Amino acid sequence: MNERITKLENEYANLWFYPEYGIIHHQFLQPMSDRHFKTTLMTGLELMREYRVVKWLSDDRANSITSADAGAWSQEYWLPRAYQAGWKYWAVLPPIKARGRINMERLVGYVGQQMKIEIEVFADPDDALQWLIKQPAS
Repeated sequence: MNERITKLENEYANLWFYPEYGIIHHQFLQPMSDRHFKTTLMTGLELMREYRVVKWLSDDRANSITSADAGAWSQEYWLPRAYQAGWKYWAVLPPIKARGRINMERLVGYVGQQMKIEIEVFADPDDALQWLIKQPAS
């Protein structure tokens, strides 16, 4: 793996960009406030738009359930904009905790059916990254 650019790094989340492969990768480090959740996703969305990125790796293993407001925001505001920006491939590492995992399964189902984004669920981030690398860049 070549260059990885850190775009966001705090106690709640990291967000990286792999320019050679056109991949955005977020890692949630703990349950977070709505503000931190939105900041992470919006930072990634800006990268999608600027660099025409179509691949996203979500490492949510350390996260748990998001608030109802954050969930609604992601579905009504963020997801349509990410789709419009060209999002096509999503590698997911779901939360370890059961409630968070159930919510992520619902979201994955919705995104896969409604937005026609190709999704794979993984337990290992390296496997997820390798899958994304193999997907077309456009």
